[in-house]
Amino acid sequence: MRVRTHRQRRLAAALLATTIIAAGCTGAADDDAAPPATTLGPAAAPSTTAAPAVLTDDDEAPQRDVYLALDRVLDVSIEIAHTDWDTLRHQTRTLADVFAEIEEYGLSRPFADIYTWFGAKVTVDGQTRADVGVRKKGFVGSQSSTKPSLKLRFDKYTDGQSLSGGMNRMTLNNSVQDLSMVNTCLSYRVFAAAGNPAPRCNFANVSVNGADLGLYVHVEEFKAPFLSSHFGNVEGNLYEGTVSDFTPEFRGTFEKKTNEDADDWSDIDAVVGALRDSSDAGLEALGEIVDLDRFLSFWATEVLVGHWDGYAGDRNNYWFYREPDGRFVFMPWGTDGTFHLQDDPNPFDNISDPPPSVLALTAIPNRLYNHPDWRAKYVARLTEILDAVWDETELLAAVDEMAAIVQQHALPEEAMAAAADTERVRTFILKRKAEILADLSPTPPDWPEPQVSAGPSAGSGTLEITFETTWGSNLSPNPLGQGTIHSLLLNGAPEPIQGMGVFAGDANPDERVLLPGVEAAASIVVAGLDDDGSVNGMSLVIDPRLLVAGRTLVIGVDAIAGGTWSIPPGASAPDSFSPFTEGALELSSGQTTPGAAISGAFSGVYGSAPSLSGRDGADAQGADPSTTPLDVGLFINEVAAKGDPLDWFELHNASRVPIALDGFEMADSLTDAEKRVPFPAGTIIRPGAYMQFSLDSDGWPGFALGSDEELGIWLLDGTLVASVDWDEGQSGADQSYARVPDVTGRFETVETPTPGAANQL
Repeated sequence: MRVRTHRQRRLAAALLATTIIAAGCTGAADDDAAPPATTLGPAAAPSTTAAPAVLTDDDEAPQRDVYLALDRVLDVSIEIAHTDWDTLRHQTRTLADVFAEIEEYGLSRPFADIYTWFGAKVTVDGQTRADVGVRKKGFVGSQSSTKPSLKLRFDKYTDGQSLSGGMNRMTLNNSVQDLSMVNTCLSYRVFAAAGNPAPRCNFANVSVNGADLGLYVHVEEFKAPFLSSHFGNVEGNLYEGTVSDFTPEFRGTFEKKTNEDADDWSDIDAVVGALRDSSDAGLEALGEIVDLDRFLSFWATEVLVGHWDGYAGDRNNYWFYREPDGRFVFMPWGTDGTFHLQDDPNPFDNISDPPPSVLALTAIPNRLYNHPDWRAKYVARLTEILDAVWDETELLAAVDEMAAIVQQHALPEEAMAAAADTERVRTFILKRKAEILADLSPTPPDWPEPQVSAGPSAGSGTLEITFETTWGSNLSPNPLGQGTIHSLLLNGAPEPIQGMGVFAGDANPDERVLLPGVEAAASIVVAGLDDDGSVNGMSLVIDPRLLVAGRTLVIGVDAIAGGTWSIPPGASAPDSFSPFTEGALELSSGQTTPGAAISGAFSGVYGSAPSLSGRDGADAQGADPSTTPLDVGLFINEVAAKGDPLDWFELHNASRVPIALDGFEMADSLTDAEKRVPFPAGTIIRPGAYMQFSLDSDGWPGFALGSDEELGIWLLDGTLVASVDWDEGQSGADQSYARVPDVTGRFETVETPTPGAANQL
């Protein structure tokens, strides 16, 4: 499938943050408005005025507002049918689904709502309500089957049902993309203090059917109470932007959230039309439909908190509202990816070294920043908010307040990761003002155009790379922007490294098949987005105990494997893989604790070896090179031709599903079909398992191994799936002929056989 190149690159930059090689998403003043507030106190009930509000405690807040007080950690217990829960938590959207939808419908409509409502009994702080609607939420990056983000509607099936005080909806975010669990609530506070209508949020402990899912972030929704509080009117048009912009290309993906029955998109089209007019008249028309002064505050705050996945940086995660006969006001959403410094690069659509003081990828910011008068207004608003709102002492106090709640209420493993990641937030706060002011001096920077990057592709050749990243960076909402690549050579020639990323962490199941002898493997992945929308990269899978500074790991000797791969446009998995047949990783630093440095240099030769599932070609096993085995994930992994007391061979299942051997047969000849015999009925090899078969001529008619022999496995229709051929002396007494490295390597003589287990040299 092909989507127009530039569009696909932009979409992929937003969506690939959680999908490549399992590196899961998850979901606004007049021209004379008052300056931003100077107090960043606890979030309170919102003001109905357009001017920025000082955030202080409000003892007279409506009763429903107590559910959003930061010092109140909600206890949410959900009782739901087990079958419904399993269905709910496994509902998911992949990158392939997204591109398939684009292929069928283009960008003519919002992305499909894939989640189903289920009925449940819900108890919140002792208040129990039956027949509550529960569903999963999230676009791509925040999706999880073990800790899904959730929407609750108390009035979904029972009209008027709510918690006391009129609370009838809850949004519970899993925060899987923010280990600190601080980003969302803190960023919304900054938005509000800068004069923007912003949700309030706090925390909730959530359990389902008695199982503790851990701490969630509870966020206020953009519904009638919010609109009434901030605008005094709920009759206007409310929209959500998800990979949406005011261009003819992206305009169709906006989702109308109020007045849905009215097929009137004239206000959206007015913005699109004004932006297509490059004259000053176009800007005047834009100001008639968008409150540009309030937009400056929204835009500047997105930049200030580093909301790369918001409107200005990624045309994603934002809402906007227009009162009847009014102008659009923008509101932040999905801010879990905030507070990452410039040395933690963000995708920015393949822009190399984006300036920290501006984001202008999307239609409105780009139009304004490229006009000298509006650029000056933007810079003035940004510095005004810096002076009035960015008080490091108050911000750090807010971080400490939230971090203390997380440490007290999160599950132990969550709390440990949060403690380490919260230092990132503190560092951001201390450095951000100086970073932005330096970028604005002596003059504001120009906004660079996106650049095209290229990464290594599957095939054959040589690769040399030097890099640095941190442990756990594979959990970042933006893996393509993680780490630093210092140099990259393909076949001895330098390659561009702009827009590429490198990240490290626990290997996922797809990666672990490359090193099946290590149960809890680590991975280091390098990836880049190509001009045609494909993702190219390399993976190294390593025994994490070997990630030690100063150590050199050699493919074929140490527990390290990997290769280069390519994911085609629109796909979510590689369509080609070329393993490293030779290579060495020299580690300058290495430690498997959150945030620890992982750096070094790797050089390798790739190609002409196993496929993605780890299979050698038939010639590598000693079979007829003209016969290509069918890859079903079943491998002959080790052979003992002079076993004591019986000869034996070992099979390995490198697939993700059990393999029933009833459908296979074997023989000690690759040419004589008459010698093939079936495996015992009911024999099943589980995924990742090893199974030894002892050979007895009485038990296996006419079957015995010799010192110069061969062994083959076929489907019952005669299709070859695995074979090996050995010569005299290659499998002697007390020896075996085994794949080294285990499963992925070529056969070698091994002095210490390991039947039923991973091979060792």
